[in-house]
Amino acid sequence: MRKLPLVLLLPSALLLTACGNRDTSPGTFSSDPMLGCFSTHPRKPAEFRIEQEAGQYFVSFNRDEQWQRDSTPLQVSSRADITHFFKDDADQIDKALVRPTGGFGIFHFNPGATLKGKDNDSDYMALVLIGAGPVFQVNCP
Repeated sequence: MRKLPLVLLLPSALLLTACGNRDTSPGTFSSDPMLGCFSTHPRKPAEFRIEQEAGQYFVSFNRDEQWQRDSTPLQVSSRADITHFFKDDADQIDKALVRPTGGFGIFHFNPGATLKGKDNDSDYMALVLIGAGPVFQVNCP
Protein backbone atom coordinates (compact mmCIF):
# COMPACT_ATOMS: atom_id res chain seq x y z
CA MET A 1 0.00 0.00 0.00
CA ARG A 2 1.34 3.42 -0.97
CA LYS A 3 1.76 5.96 1.81
CA LEU A 4 0.58 9.51 1.14
CA PRO A 5 2.57 12.43 2.49
CA LEU A 6 1.01 14.11 5.53
CA VAL A 7 0.72 17.37 3.55
CA LEU A 8 -1.76 15.71 1.17
CA LEU A 9 -3.87 14.25 4.00
CA LEU A 10 -4.14 17.48 6.01
CA PRO A 11 -6.64 19.28 3.69
CA SER A 12 -8.92 16.22 3.73
CA ALA A 13 -8.80 16.06 7.51
CA LEU A 14 -9.64 19.74 7.79
CA LEU A 15 -12.55 19.33 5.40
CA LEU A 16 -13.96 16.41 7.39
CA THR A 17 -13.60 18.36 10.62
CA ALA A 18 -15.37 21.39 9.13
CA CYS A 19 -18.27 19.23 7.91
CA GLY A 20 -18.67 17.61 11.30
CA ASN A 21 -18.86 20.79 13.34
CA ARG A 22 -22.08 22.66 12.69
CA ASP A 23 -22.00 26.31 13.64
CA THR A 24 -25.35 27.46 15.00
CA SER A 25 -24.66 31.20 14.89
CA PRO A 26 -26.75 33.41 12.59
CA GLY A 27 -25.79 32.76 8.99
CA THR A 28 -25.66 28.99 9.29
CA PHE A 29 -28.09 26.12 9.59
CA SER A 30 -28.72 24.50 12.96
CA SER A 31 -29.58 20.98 14.05
CA ASP A 32 -32.78 22.49 15.52
CA PRO A 33 -34.99 22.86 12.44
CA MET A 34 -36.73 25.88 13.95
CA LEU A 35 -33.58 28.02 14.21
CA GLY A 36 -32.24 30.08 11.34
CA CYS A 37 -33.31 32.53 8.68
CA PHE A 38 -36.35 32.21 6.45
CA SER A 39 -37.75 33.82 3.33
CA THR A 40 -40.91 33.53 1.22
CA HIS A 41 -38.77 32.51 -1.76
CA PRO A 42 -35.56 30.41 -1.78
CA ARG A 43 -33.63 33.09 -3.67
CA LYS A 44 -34.81 36.11 -1.65
CA PRO A 45 -32.82 37.51 1.24
CA ALA A 46 -33.83 36.48 4.76
CA GLU A 47 -37.07 38.14 5.85
CA PHE A 48 -37.18 36.78 9.40
CA ARG A 49 -35.05 34.67 11.67
CA ILE A 50 -35.68 32.47 14.65
CA GLU A 51 -33.15 32.51 17.47
CA GLN A 52 -33.00 30.85 20.84
CA GLU A 53 -31.91 32.54 24.04
CA ALA A 54 -32.08 31.06 27.54
CA GLY A 55 -34.24 28.22 26.22
CA GLN A 56 -36.81 30.52 24.60
CA TYR A 57 -37.40 31.16 20.91
CA PHE A 58 -37.63 34.69 19.47
CA VAL A 59 -38.44 36.00 16.01
CA SER A 60 -36.69 38.99 14.42
CA PHE A 61 -37.90 40.63 11.22
CA ASN A 62 -35.65 42.22 8.61
CA ARG A 63 -37.03 45.70 7.99
CA ASP A 64 -35.01 48.04 5.78
CA GLU A 65 -31.83 46.00 6.33
CA GLN A 66 -32.25 46.22 10.12
CA TRP A 67 -33.19 43.24 12.31
CA GLN A 68 -35.99 44.08 14.72
CA ARG A 69 -36.55 41.49 17.41
CA ASP A 70 -40.02 40.85 18.76
CA SER A 71 -39.78 41.02 22.55
CA THR A 72 -42.45 38.33 23.07
CA PRO A 73 -41.01 34.81 23.17
CA LEU A 74 -42.56 32.29 20.81
CA GLN A 75 -44.31 29.31 22.34
CA VAL A 76 -43.64 25.73 21.30
CA SER A 77 -47.06 24.45 20.26
CA SER A 78 -48.65 21.40 21.79
CA ARG A 79 -50.35 18.75 19.65
CA ALA A 80 -53.71 20.36 20.54
CA ASP A 81 -52.44 23.76 19.36
CA ILE A 82 -51.19 22.28 16.09
CA THR A 83 -54.57 20.60 15.57
CA HIS A 84 -56.18 24.02 15.96
CA PHE A 85 -54.18 25.31 12.96
CA PHE A 86 -54.22 22.07 10.89
CA LYS A 87 -57.41 20.21 11.84
CA ASP A 88 -57.03 17.26 9.45
CA ASP A 89 -53.26 17.38 8.95
CA ALA A 90 -51.79 17.91 12.43
CA ASP A 91 -49.92 14.61 12.21
CA GLN A 92 -47.89 16.06 9.32
CA ILE A 93 -46.44 18.84 11.51
CA ASP A 94 -43.24 18.05 13.41
CA LYS A 95 -42.92 21.24 15.45
CA ALA A 96 -44.55 24.64 15.60
CA LEU A 97 -43.67 27.97 17.19
CA VAL A 98 -46.34 30.64 17.58
CA ARG A 99 -46.57 34.10 19.07
CA PRO A 100 -48.98 33.77 22.02
CA THR A 101 -50.69 37.05 21.07
CA GLY A 102 -51.19 35.85 17.47
CA GLY A 103 -49.97 37.22 14.17
CA PHE A 104 -47.00 34.87 13.68
CA GLY A 105 -46.30 31.16 13.57
CA ILE A 106 -43.80 28.87 11.88
CA PHE A 107 -44.45 25.20 11.27
CA HIS A 108 -41.96 22.47 10.39
CA PHE A 109 -43.31 19.47 8.46
CA ASN A 110 -42.56 15.81 9.08
CA PRO A 111 -40.65 14.07 6.27
CA GLY A 112 -43.02 13.07 3.46
CA ALA A 113 -45.73 15.58 4.42
CA THR A 114 -48.25 16.20 1.65
CA LEU A 115 -50.20 19.06 3.20
CA LYS A 116 -52.17 21.25 0.81
CA GLY A 117 -50.22 24.45 0.15
CA LYS A 118 -46.86 22.84 1.00
CA ASP A 119 -44.11 23.68 -1.46
CA ASN A 120 -42.19 20.61 -2.63
CA ASP A 121 -38.89 22.43 -2.00
CA SER A 122 -39.65 23.54 1.55
CA ASP A 123 -40.28 21.82 4.87
CA TYR A 124 -41.79 24.95 6.43
CA MET A 125 -44.92 27.06 6.43
CA ALA A 126 -45.38 30.37 8.18
CA LEU A 127 -48.39 32.32 9.34
CA VAL A 128 -47.91 36.09 9.40
CA LEU A 129 -50.35 38.99 9.54
CA ILE A 130 -50.70 39.09 5.75
CA GLY A 131 -51.44 35.37 5.33
CA ALA A 132 -49.96 31.89 5.38
CA GLY A 133 -47.75 30.07 2.95
CA PRO A 134 -44.51 28.20 2.42
CA VAL A 135 -41.23 29.67 3.61
CA PHE A 136 -37.70 28.53 2.85
CA GLN A 137 -34.72 28.25 5.15
CA VAL A 138 -32.01 30.54 3.75
CA ASN A 139 -28.57 31.70 4.85
CA CYS A 140 -28.57 34.47 7.39
CA PRO A 141 -26.76 37.68 6.51
